[in-house]
Amino acid sequence: MTLSRRQFIVAGLAAGVVGGTGALIATGVPQPAFVWRGAALGGEARVSLYGTDKETAHIALDPVAREIDRLEDIFSLHRASSEISRLNRDGLIVTPSNDLIEVLRSALAWRSRTNGAFDPTVQPLWQAASEGRAPSREILALAGTSVDIRPERIVLQPGASLTLNGIAQGHIADRVTEILIAHGFTDVVIDAGELRLPGTTRRPVGIPAAKTAVSVAGVAIATSEPKTMVFDAKTFRHHLIDPLTGESPRHWLSLSVFAPTAEMADALSTAFAVLPYEAVADLVATIGDVAIIGSDARDRIRRMGDLRLTGSSQALS
Repeated sequence: MTLSRRQFIVAGLAAGVVGGTGALIATGVPQPAFVWRGAALGGEARVSLYGTDKETAHIALDPVAREIDRLEDIFSLHRASSEISRLNRDGLIVTPSNDLIEVLRSALAWRSRTNGAFDPTVQPLWQAASEGRAPSREILALAGTSVDIRPERIVLQPGASLTLNGIAQGHIADRVTEILIAHGFTDVVIDAGELRLPGTTRRPVGIPAAKTAVSVAGVAIATSEPKTMVFDAKTFRHHLIDPLTGESPRHWLSLSVFAPTAEMADALSTAFAVLPYEAVADLVATIGDVAIIGSDARDRIRRMGDLRLTGSSQALS
C-alpha cells in the first residue's frame, strides 16, 4: 500500500473536540498537520503528524501504510486470506507470523488477568449473536477453550474460532507509533480504532462518557460503547459479548480506558465493558497503570484508577 492523493492531505486542525461513538478523534491547537487516512480491521484509521514538512511526512507515512496493510493480512476477519481467517477456517495454521503468535499470547494472558472477561475464543458467540441466534450450550462451551501455540503452528480446539479485534487494533496503533518514533516523530496522533498519543504535547480528546474533553499526552485510549453495533434493537443484543454467559451486558453506556499502550487499553476496554462497576474497580486496582472514565447504565460518570493518565493531577480514586 502506497500513499495516494486521497489518503494523504494537509489539514489545518482547528481547536476543539470531535466526540464519536466508539473511535475517538483528537484535535489540537490550530496548526497544519499532515494526515494519512485509511482503514484498519474494518474501521477508519487516521495518522496525524505535526511540526513537519510534506516531504518528511511522506517518508514516514509510506512505511506506516505498508505496515497497516501487512497487519491487515494477519488479523483481519474481513480478508479471507488473512492468517486469522485461515486459522478459523482450517482449525490450524502452519508457520504463523510472529505478530499472530505475539498478539494471541497477549490476548490469552489478558483472558487470565481479567478472569475470562476478555477472551479471543468468543468468536462463535459473537457470530451467533450477529445472526440472531441464542447462545446454545455447545457454542458457550467453545469460549474459554485452549489454543495450542507453537512457533511452527497454531491449533484450535474442534469447532473453535478466534477474534483478535479487541486487541489487534491497539497492536496496530502501537506498531505505527514505533515506526513514527523511529523516523523522529513524537508529536503525532494515531487513531487505528484506538488512540495513541506518544508525545509530550497535550491535546484535547473527546471522551463520550464524560461528554467533554480531557487534555492528554503520552497515553493510549480505547473506548467501548454497546450502541455502536446493536444486533437486535428489541433485546439490545450488541457486539460486546460476555464470554462466560454469551449475553450482552448493560453495565455501561460508554467506557474509555487510559493505559500506556494501545494494545493494553484495547483489551481492557473490551473486558471492562462486560463487567459491573465493582468488578472493574477490583481489576483496575489489581492491574495498576490504568484509568477509567465511564458512564454506567444509569448515565452516572465513573472515574477510577490512576487519573493522572487522564490529564488529572489526581493519582488514585
